[in-house]
Amino acid sequence: MRVRLVFFILLFSVSYLSDGQDRPLIIDSLESIYDDIAPVLSADENTLYFTKKNNPENAGGEKDQGDIWYSEKVNGSWTKAQRLKGPVNNLNFNAVIGITPDDYIMYVVGNYKSPRKGGISYSRRIGDNWSEPQPIDIPYYKNKSDHLSGSLSKDGKIMVLSLESFGSRGNEDIYYTFRKSIDEWTELRNLGVDINTEAQDLTPFLAADNKTLFFSSNGRGGQGSRDVFYSKRQDATWTTWSEAKNLEGVNSEGADWYFQLINSGKDALLVNTVNSIGLGNIVQTNTPEQVEIEAEVEKSMTASSQSVLAIGTSTNKNKPIVREKIQVQFEVVDGFTGNPLKPQMLIKGVNEMSKSSYSEIVMGKNSSYQTKLFKDSIYTIDISVEGYLDDLQTIKTDTISNNDVVKLELLSLEEGTTIQLKSVLFKRGTADILDGSFEELDRVYNMLKKNPNVEIELSGHTDNTGSAKLNIELSQERSDRIKEYLVGKGVDARRLDSKGYGGARPIASNKSEATRKLNRRVEFTIIKI
Repeated sequence: MRVRLVFFILLFSVSYLSDGQDRPLIIDSLESIYDDIAPVLSADENTLYFTKKNNPENAGGEKDQGDIWYSEKVNGSWTKAQRLKGPVNNLNFNAVIGITPDDYIMYVVGNYKSPRKGGISYSRRIGDNWSEPQPIDIPYYKNKSDHLSGSLSKDGKIMVLSLESFGSRGNEDIYYTFRKSIDEWTELRNLGVDINTEAQDLTPFLAADNKTLFFSSNGRGGQGSRDVFYSKRQDATWTTWSEAKNLEGVNSEGADWYFQLINSGKDALLVNTVNSIGLGNIVQTNTPEQVEIEAEVEKSMTASSQSVLAIGTSTNKNKPIVREKIQVQFEVVDGFTGNPLKPQMLIKGVNEMSKSSYSEIVMGKNSSYQTKLFKDSIYTIDISVEGYLDDLQTIKTDTISNNDVVKLELLSLEEGTTIQLKSVLFKRGTADILDGSFEELDRVYNMLKKNPNVEIELSGHTDNTGSAKLNIELSQERSDRIKEYLVGKGVDARRLDSKGYGGARPIASNKSEATRKLNRRVEFTIIKI
């Protein structure tokens, strides 16, 4: 459960270099001869994403403006960085803005569909990979600068961005926008004169309380070319802030930016240039000054077989509630033969009581896998096996007992196999695809991408109520709309056939609404391997 705490971050210096001066420490495994900037941590803080400029391995080689790389924390240390594979990196500047609390959506710099428009896009996690980024809508978005930086709030509902737009005082100013949906955000609003100067105000980071802002500026003086400052929002207007203070103990004689709190605020990451020839290094430090932060802290859901959750609304504040885990064995098999398969799985869940998220990745070594899951929770299991259709299955642990074996069946890629797209939904009476549908459509896209010779028929179906002619037209429009989506993502239109059958092919009785609704569906059939 989320518990509201007020804690004080005591700032004292912890790192001393050979010159005897207080300095944040470079993370040895990430030190490089390249310009490394824009670090962003995953929600569990075990994966660090950042941008590496001009690396020969980038999409555009040594002249590339920047690709996203990542490092994973193993036994408390960061691994050697690797370039993030897939469509998130292209020939333009690529950087992560933030990742949602469930580690499922990544917001990135740029408009991948129309690069000249600029802006921000989002990518969905698919197993260990990320989907092709899609642009988000921010009304009246305009950036007159080549610079765009920012961060996503811890709860995933607010973005603070640095750019030069309408109403900018100087060069880059800091703005904010609120999330309406994954791809729709409110109009940008300037944080006002308490924050923004006539110079550059860059790389904003909002603490977990959504009140304390850290940012870098070259318009307030300081120790180097850019210093980190912090300020606290005073009211709900987002334009009244406390006096911005220099974050002494962090700032160097170089440029200091991309500051962010980690480890529940005890430590921080930032980028500085003090130990390089103007190139950025990712460094870590204890938070070096006393800052009061009112934070919502989410208790870990993976610490032990039983987690104690302090419930803020409990009538007995001293009595914790214990949430149990159960042992579950998953077995992945061929849906027709029952033969065991060796899958790659991503298990994700949310505890219904605490709303805390949980995830683990399983690599394809065995057909069965044992794990402990929380009771009264819902888990989604993303399963992938070469030669089979990827599947996403939902497990409710209130229907499972301790030591149960749960069989997960996959369908092989064979001609004639038909798959119903149960999560693909439309606005009633129209061919407008609802937001929650794109995850499953992206799974179809990824199957087609991984299997370039596969051709499919997309088919729309209705029940038998109303006009048969209109039902056929509507089902055709819906299958056509799905085809358009897949073609827009890069699938050759010749591999896709779309047909609307209306109510001609029911799979259930039309005598009652309970069964009639089963006939309103979209599915695809493999017609060629």
